[in-house]
Amino acid sequence: MQKDAFLSCAMEQERTLYRVAKTMLRSDADCADAVQEALLRGIKGAPMIRSEQYAKTWLTRILINVCRDLLRKQSRNRTAELSELYPAPDDTEQRELYDALRALDEKLRLPLTLHYLEGFSIREIARMLRVPEGTVKRRLFEARKEMRETLTEEAI
Repeated sequence: MQKDAFLSCAMEQERTLYRVAKTMLRSDADCADAVQEALLRGIKGAPMIRSEQYAKTWLTRILINVCRDLLRKQSRNRTAELSELYPAPDDTEQRELYDALRALDEKLRLPLTLHYLEGFSIREIARMLRVPEGTVKRRLFEARKEMRETLTEEAI
């Protein structure tokens, strides 16, 4: 894939990449850094992409790896609770949804975000996360179930 074609595809994906990073990271600055790093890595590897249709999935996978690397580094240097530094939105309904989403384990939160908020197919998510499609389906089922339980408990 040509670098120019990759760059135009990457610029179209920038918002999606940021939202995926926000699923894993809480700091806006960390999300921006992760997206930038993923784009840099993507530009270096763009000639290896055989078809444009795989660029979005490939770039998202790079971003997930960058976010995990950043989380590993942060876990070594943790100094304050992230929930204190980056509180949930002020709107009560959004805050409940945000809190329920944040309460999910990353293994459930990431597929849920990729599928329902970013529109990736189960097959694409399976490739990104390097797990079987059945695992993605199970994680989506469990995430929906936990979200439903959490939101129902809060409503009572």
